[in-house]
Amino acid sequence: MEEPVDAMADLTMADAMTFAACEAVPEEDDEDEFAASFIAPPLHGPADTPRTQAVPLQPAPLASPQRSRHAPPPRPQAQHQSAPEPAPEPEAIPDHPAPLSGRFASIQAQLAEELWDDALAEARHWRSEDPGNVLALLALGRALEASGDAPEAARAYGSLIDLYAGRADLRRVAGERLERLVPGQALAVDTFAVAVQQRPDHPSGHRLLAWALARLTKWADAVEAICAGLTARWPEGRYPGVRQVLLDDLGLLAAGWAAASPGEDDAIRARLREAGGCWPEGPSMRMVLSWETDANDVDLHVYDRSGDHACYSSRHLASGGQLLADVTTGYGPECFVINGIPAAGPYRVQAHYYRRGPMGYGTGTLQIIRHDGAGGLRIEARPFVIMVDDGWIELGEVTW
Repeated sequence: MEEPVDAMADLTMADAMTFAACEAVPEEDDEDEFAASFIAPPLHGPADTPRTQAVPLQPAPLASPQRSRHAPPPRPQAQHQSAPEPAPEPEAIPDHPAPLSGRFASIQAQLAEELWDDALAEARHWRSEDPGNVLALLALGRALEASGDAPEAARAYGSLIDLYAGRADLRRVAGERLERLVPGQALAVDTFAVAVQQRPDHPSGHRLLAWALARLTKWADAVEAICAGLTARWPEGRYPGVRQVLLDDLGLLAAGWAAASPGEDDAIRARLREAGGCWPEGPSMRMVLSWETDANDVDLHVYDRSGDHACYSSRHLASGGQLLADVTTGYGPECFVINGIPAAGPYRVQAHYYRRGPMGYGTGTLQIIRHDGAGGLRIEARPFVIMVDDGWIELGEVTW
């Protein structure tokens, strides 16, 4: 159980590493040996669960030192496609471990084959055998999503909050899945808010809370959540580029608020200026990767349809877009930005578990934010699990 933080101004990197021990995900009985990764695909099945509606960004480039790493997987072949595709089930990448193993993998394979009843039965059995197993709860929630039972899926994910109420990281794990389900969105806001209270030194918590509020069109609260993140304290150098990410969030949320409340435009712009933000100019798309493990390194990789590749060592795509910063000490966020209407999609997105550090398996989410340039926002979340050093996972294709 993590201890509450009393004096954020005195945080040091040593303090942050001490927190890592408090937030390590507990080892799972028959899953802790395997090398696995999982991304939750868009909901599908006999009765698709309702998804949320649309709910932004003009960042400047930020630099951090290049590092020598393993070569990334082969670049994808050029693809020409106008309509979005569902995020794929994880698949093996050449020269890297198979992405899933154990009971978790078995359930995901059944879902991929549309064996809904088999997957759900196995997930329920696993949960009954080991009620506190985080992976069992995640598998159960995913099986219920695929079966079209959003209320029960929300209850499964909510069980993580009941079991680990003092864990900010597992509260966010639950919230990242609850926010995809209409019955779970209010609970997602609540658990993100508590996670921020528990760990105000985690920038991703402020972001997740703000965008969950935006999904519910609580624009003023969303803006204030980002403002709180901008005034929070964390060790210098711990989260490179995070201030720019938060400022861009602020501008986009203010634009969404103004579009929803035309008569309040002047007051909204004044609040934005007071907080140090800028009004977003034109359309944009952002892909923001965050994860729930400390003292480790997960990298965001983006490919355009020609196979051009942006990552920590080569941050720009010739077709447009840039990675803002490379976070190597846990949690993220890492953000890839395309200003203007993206012209080289579909984009293929991967995450690389470059260094696991002292943690167990990792969880996180890819957040995709599309801004039409006039305050119209669409938010998409793709939660994932990843578990092995040098593991790669496919986070699917992204289109405008």
